[in-house]
Amino acid sequence: MSQHDPARPARSRRRTGVGLLAAAVLAGTATAGPAAAVGTLPAPDAVAAAAEAAAITDSSPRPTSPGFRVLPYLMEPSAESVDVVWFSETGTPGTLVVDYPDQGQESLTLTSTPEHQPLLGYTRAELDQEISGLEQGSWLKGAGNYKHRVRIPGLSPGAEISYTVDQGPDTHEASFTAAPGDDWEELRIVAFSDTETEPYGRMEHREWELSPANGYTEDSLQRPGEGSAWDQKFGHATRYGSFTLNYPLDQDTALKENLKHIEAAEPDLMMVAGDLAQGAGYQPAWDEFFGYFAGEHGDLASRVPLLTALGNWETFAALNGGYGTAEDQSPAVVSRNKYHAYFERTGEGADPENPQYRGSYYRTDHGPVTILTLDSTNGVPDEDTATGELSGPVFSGDDTNLTGENLSTDTQGMFTMETYTQAFKDLFPGSTDEDVDLPNLNEGTAQWAWAQEQLADAREKDQVVLVQFHHAGYSNGVHGTPPNHEHPDNQSGVAMRAYTPMFEEYGVSAVISGHDEMFERSWVDEDGDGEGFHSFDVGVAADGLRGEQLAADEDGVYEPIRFNTSSEWMAAADEPETWVERDGVLQLEDGGLHYGHLQLDLKHVGDSTEVTMTPVYVFPQLDSEYNLVGTERRVYDDVVTFTVDRDGTEAPATEDFSDNPDGSQYYAPVRWMQEQGITTGYADGTYGKFRDISRGESLAFLYRYRDGAPGAGEDFSDVTADSSFYDAITWAVENGVATGYGDGTFRSGGEVTRAEFVSFLHRASGAEAAGEGTDFPDVDPDSSHAEAIAWAAARGVVTGYEDGTFRPHAPIHRAEVAVVLHQFDQSDQSDQSDETGQSAAE
Repeated sequence: MSQHDPARPARSRRRTGVGLLAAAVLAGTATAGPAAAVGTLPAPDAVAAAAEAAAITDSSPRPTSPGFRVLPYLMEPSAESVDVVWFSETGTPGTLVVDYPDQGQESLTLTSTPEHQPLLGYTRAELDQEISGLEQGSWLKGAGNYKHRVRIPGLSPGAEISYTVDQGPDTHEASFTAAPGDDWEELRIVAFSDTETEPYGRMEHREWELSPANGYTEDSLQRPGEGSAWDQKFGHATRYGSFTLNYPLDQDTALKENLKHIEAAEPDLMMVAGDLAQGAGYQPAWDEFFGYFAGEHGDLASRVPLLTALGNWETFAALNGGYGTAEDQSPAVVSRNKYHAYFERTGEGADPENPQYRGSYYRTDHGPVTILTLDSTNGVPDEDTATGELSGPVFSGDDTNLTGENLSTDTQGMFTMETYTQAFKDLFPGSTDEDVDLPNLNEGTAQWAWAQEQLADAREKDQVVLVQFHHAGYSNGVHGTPPNHEHPDNQSGVAMRAYTPMFEEYGVSAVISGHDEMFERSWVDEDGDGEGFHSFDVGVAADGLRGEQLAADEDGVYEPIRFNTSSEWMAAADEPETWVERDGVLQLEDGGLHYGHLQLDLKHVGDSTEVTMTPVYVFPQLDSEYNLVGTERRVYDDVVTFTVDRDGTEAPATEDFSDNPDGSQYYAPVRWMQEQGITTGYADGTYGKFRDISRGESLAFLYRYRDGAPGAGEDFSDVTADSSFYDAITWAVENGVATGYGDGTFRSGGEVTRAEFVSFLHRASGAEAAGEGTDFPDVDPDSSHAEAIAWAAARGVVTGYEDGTFRPHAPIHRAEVAVVLHQFDQSDQSDQSDETGQSAAE
C-alpha cells in the first residue's frame, strides 16, 4: 500500500528561477566565445538539403519573435563548467552574463554565435494539421530556429552560480549549483521517462489499466463502470477486450503536476530515460516538451541539468512518415538529428573516438555519482517479428528459459542498420558509412567497449554508478518479452540484458529505463552472489499507464505472462486500489498506478554512500463532479535503501537481514551464512528466506562454502563464460557435483528439489555413501538420491518432517538450504574435532 509522504525539511541549498524579466545590466564583464563543438556533424549545406528533402519549411502562421523560442537550459554539468543552451527565432546573438557570488570572481559576459537549425522548421503536414478541440495552428510557434550554446567556465565544486541571458527584448535569470567535490554531504537525483509530449496531450486522457490479479484491496468497492459519470467525463478504452477507464488527468496536466512535485523536491539532476516527445521528427512535440522544462509552463531545466537518453520515439516522425519504410528510412534519420540539435553532447563525457554518434551515449560525473547514458535504440543482427527475422529460436515460458543461444539482439523491428545507413547517406550528401550517427548496443561495438571502459574507470574511482537507457531489459510490461518468444514483442528491451554481466562485474547500483510505462523494480543478480543491481522502469512521467502484459489462456481468460522473474515490485500489480463512496460518487482513496517519478537520495556516511530510492506518485484529488482539486505527493511502499562501499559495490551486510531478525525462525543458520560470506542477501536488506532456489544459485552457495575454483568449462548450450554462475557451474561439473542434461543444456535457472540439493551437498563433501537406506517412507531406495539422503540423515544434516516423510520432490527454499549447510558444517567440524582428539591420544 502507499503511504503519505511527510514534509521534508528545507535543504541547505535552494534554487530559485526567475521568468522573463526586464533587461538587466551587470558590471565588470569580459567577452568569450561559444562552447566549442566536437564531433562529425553534417555540413550546414547538407543539413539544409536534408530539410528540403524532408519538406521542412521556414514558414508559420505565427509572426517571428525576436526573443526566446526555448528558454536557457543546462547541459553537460561538471564541477568546472556547464553549458547553457537556448533557442531563438532570429539569428541575433544573445548575451550571457555570469555571476560567481560564492567565488569572489568578477562577473563574466559571454556572447553566443547563433546556428541556424533548418531541420527544426515545420513541415507542410504540421502546418496543415488539425487537432480536435484546439484552434487550428494555435500550438505553433514562429518559423525560425537558431541554436545558442555557451559554456560557463571557472566553476568551483558546489558553488552557487547566477546567470542572466538577454535575447533581443527578452531576459531570463536563473541560478544553479555546480557539481560537488569530495566534501559533499547529500545529493538528490530525480528520474523519469516517457514524457511523450504533443499538443494533443492537452486534452488526451490515457487508458488506466487495472490488474486482473490484484486490482482491489479486500474492502474496496469496484471502479466506476461503463456509462458512469467518470466514463462520461474522462472516457474509456478497450484493453485485452475489456472495458478500461481513462485516467482523470490529461497528459498536459499530468506533466505539469509531476514537475511541480519534482521542483519542490529540489533535485540536483534530472534523468530522462527516453521518449521525450511524441515523435522527435514532429516539431510541435518538441515545442510542447520545452514549454514544460524551459518555456511558458516552467524553467526547471534552467536550474537543474537534464540528462536525456534516446528512446524509440526519438526515431519516430509521427505524421511526417513515422519510422519510414525500407525504401525510405529518412523519417527516422531526421528524427534522431532533431534530437541531436537539442541534446548533442560535445564535452569530455562523450566518446572522443566516435564523434559521429554526437553523444548518443555519454558519461556524467556529479560528485560521488557516475551516470552512464546508453543508446538502446538499435542492435545487430536486426530482428523483426513481422518478417520472422529473429536471432534465436522461438521459446516459451518465463526468462528461466532465456539462454545465451536465444537471447535477442535488437530492440526494434522498425528499421535495419542497412536501411538507416542508406537513408543517412542519401539525406546528407557526401556522408559515408563512418559518418552515420546510429550506434549499436551489442558486444563488439564501439558503445559496448566505451561502456566497459567507463565502468572500469568509475569502479577504480570508488563512484556510485547509475546507468540509464530507454528500453527496460527487465519488465513484465507489454515490451517485456523478446521478439523470439511465443508472445513476441517487436520493441522489446530484453536485448539490453547482454549488459547484465558487465553491470554486475563493475558494481552498477541501479539501471534506469522506461518504455513499458509500468513503474516496476527488478532485482538482478544473475551470478547469485547476493550482489547485483536494481532495474527500474520509470516510464510514468505523463503518457500511458499500462499494466502487465497479458495473454489469453485456453478458456480465453487473460492472465499475466510475467516473463521477468527478477521483478520485485510493480505499481500496477502490487498496489491494489481502494475505492470508496464519497459525496454520492465513487472516489479512489488509495493505491493504483499513477504518474510519478523515482527519487534517488545519496547521503555521505563515513567512507560509504547510503542510497535511498523512493518511488513517488502524484495522487489526484477530485471533487464530487470529478473536477481536479489538486494533487498530492505520495510514496509507494517500495522504498529501498542500501549502502555502497568505497569500491563502488554494495557493502557487505554488518547487520541482520531485515527478514531475519534475532530470535526469528532460521535466524542462526541464515546469520551463519551471512558471516561466512556465503551470501550477502539482497540489496533491499533481505535474505529471501522463503524463496525457492535455482540450480545455479544452489551451486553458487556450495562453491563459496567449499572455496571452490572455476573448472575448465563445459560445452553447455546455455552456459558461456559470460553466463550467470559460470564459475560455480564449471567447478561443480569438474568435481562431479552436478551434470547437465541430455539435450546439452545445464538449466541453471531450473528448480532444485530437496533431494537434489542433498545430492549436490553429498557429492561436494566427497563423503562415502551411508550404506543402508532411510526410514523415510516416501524415499524410493532405488532412486538416484537415496544414498545421499541416507548419508545426510545419518549425519543429522536432515531430519524430515513430523509425519515421518522427507518430501524429496518438493522445492527447497533458501532458508532450508541455510539449515542444511549449517548443520552439515557443524557435523563436519565435530568430525574434525574427533579426529584431532584421537590423533593426540595415539
